[in-house]
Amino acid sequence: MIYGYAGVPPNKTLMIEAGARLHFHNESGIIVANEGSLQVNGLPSTTDELENEVIFEGDRLEPVYADVAGQWGAIWLTDGSKDNIINNATIKNASVGIIMDNSNAASNGATLKINNTQIYNSSNSGLIGTTGHIEANNMVVNNSGQSSVVLRLGGDYTFNNCTIANYWNNSFRQDPTLFISNIIPNTDLTEDLVNAQFSNCIIYGDRDIEFILADDGVSQFNFSFDHSLLKFNDRFDDFVGFPNYDFSNTTLFNQNVLNVDPVFRDEDNNGLQIDNSSGANGIANPVTATSNDILGNSRSTAPDAGAYESIDLSAG
Repeated sequence: MIYGYAGVPPNKTLMIEAGARLHFHNESGIIVANEGSLQVNGLPSTTDELENEVIFEGDRLEPVYADVAGQWGAIWLTDGSKDNIINNATIKNASVGIIMDNSNAASNGATLKINNTQIYNSSNSGLIGTTGHIEANNMVVNNSGQSSVVLRLGGDYTFNNCTIANYWNNSFRQDPTLFISNIIPNTDLTEDLVNAQFSNCIIYGDRDIEFILADDGVSQFNFSFDHSLLKFNDRFDDFVGFPNYDFSNTTLFNQNVLNVDPVFRDEDNNGLQIDNSSGANGIANPVTATSNDILGNSRSTAPDAGAYESIDLSAG
């Protein structure tokens, strides 16, 4: 049980072991200082109780609060933190699930590696990276008051078999599910987007346009989507003629599927498992897809995009 922000000092590592439950009071969270590290060592679970998963949530345990967004602050990995690893975790009902500020050149590869993790019901965003270096595999983000994932002011990002969705219904949402930029909007700040690679992913939601690529034309802006299911229904041709939205450019968009229903089990309540009839079914690249899905199920020889391998949802 945490009141206020639990701080990880410089040159120290907070290790959270499998099965831990962390409950945060209002405006509480975890803050990792320069040269500090966070390691969340959850493991696969075999029951619906998620006995081996690490769960971050608020301190109101009444059923009515089970899915209420904004009950606590954030996990804040500050500028200079390093070697942050999150495995098999659920982060729910925060203002921002994870804030990742800037990469650390001394870090062993990505500053944040996140695997088999779910981020739900964030009143702001599920994941915000600012000039970050993030690698994510089998990550699920859904139901955010603004964008579910924000990658801003450049950085280096690799997402593989991730489901990034937004079916927020608590208020009007004008932001896309995914926002990528080499700027901070409404400032003069600009940094190189070294890489933003999305492979075998689902990027979807209940709006027509569910990803925006904000390139100022000054700094580098390198991105690619491949073997992914994307929601981008430009019904009024607002983006025609913009090179970053040229879906015929196979350097930027390679073997993706556009605007085909992912057929989620229950997207409003964070059930992001997909049916065998899903638009994501069988479209992933078998060479680059993760070997197992977020539940530990083996990928088929024709793997699916997103964090989950498909099942027959009509069978219950």
